[in-house]
Amino acid sequence: MGQAIEPATSDALRAAGLPLRGPLPRLLALLAASPDTHLSLAQIEPMALEAGLALRPAELARCLETLVEHGLLGLLPTTGPERVFDTLPQAHAHVIYEDDQVIDLHVSHETLLAMIADALERRPGAVEVVVRFRR
Repeated sequence: MGQAIEPATSDALRAAGLPLRGPLPRLLALLAASPDTHLSLAQIEPMALEAGLALRPAELARCLETLVEHGLLGLLPTTGPERVFDTLPQAHAHVIYEDDQVIDLHVSHETLLAMIADALERRPGAVEVVVRFRR
């Protein structure tokens, strides 16, 4: 017997045209409940296993890509080889430090521009700005 999932999770899956059975609902609920909002496949694998989602790494990766393709997960813009999934799929800004620390920014456009201007002024030549346009 399947576990019950939160109405918000089933509503999101239904709106995306995805099934309410199988691993996707449990995986999405697991990620939504995680205190970390930026997770790699290597971090998600043990979480999924502990939650009883016995998926092979390739299956898990396919499930994650499906959630990204349907707008239920985001992808963090990174320079590293490993994809980092963002459990907050709505558009928002990030501060990414060289040690791979990532901070979500949920601020107005004006505040974001002020923060960038301040960083550029305080650390000339040490700040890179990346703008990613979503499909």
